[in-house]
Amino acid sequence: MDLKTTLEALNRHHMEAIPAQDRRDFEDELDRLRMMRVAEDGLGLGDVLPDFGLQDGTGRVWTSGELLDLGPLVLALFRGDWCPYCGLTMEALERARPAVEALGAGVVGIIAELPGQAAAAVARHQLRYPLLSDPANGFGRRCGLVYELSPKHARLHRVCNRGLPVRQGDSVWRLALSAAFVVDRSGQIVFAFTDVDPARWPDPEEMLASLRALSDASALSNR
Repeated sequence: MDLKTTLEALNRHHMEAIPAQDRRDFEDELDRLRMMRVAEDGLGLGDVLPDFGLQDGTGRVWTSGELLDLGPLVLALFRGDWCPYCGLTMEALERARPAVEALGAGVVGIIAELPGQAAAAVARHQLRYPLLSDPANGFGRRCGLVYELSPKHARLHRVCNRGLPVRQGDSVWRLALSAAFVVDRSGQIVFAFTDVDPARWPDPEEMLASLRALSDASALSNR
């Protein structure tokens, strides 16, 4: 079963299990974000990845320049380890990591939580790629991929005892969009996926196809 099918099945189960009012409030939030064009107006195809320097769960700082010096990059922004859709996507990227590395590229995740939560997520999902902490969604906001929750949406997280500002080191209730990119060595985005629905992510095979095209183009230019 591919990642998209797995996420769709989980989403159906989740939406059937929650109270009708909660489901309406969540769907209203998605409609609000679509009207605001949050996904369309954020970092996208052809843009240049903003520079970053972010810590992983061990305290090591990774910079975008350091990572891109090693080759193209598959980069994903995650809401948090509390999000089951993010967790499944983290694991799917780990399974794809050997194929990514075989194409001369790397994988990095950025999670909108404090370093301690990033370290816990690495252990829980057995990740071997860097998972970097983005306190208060600082990098995500620079990418235009973060939104403030409506009161109804914040209520849904409070009901689940999910204190997002505490987990994120923030004072505002914010979340990042589902977002995944392929970045060439110059920092340009050559594949972009963003969505306001947290259950929607691209299958890693889509990013691998982009990396293969990038590798083919590089080989041609070097002839």
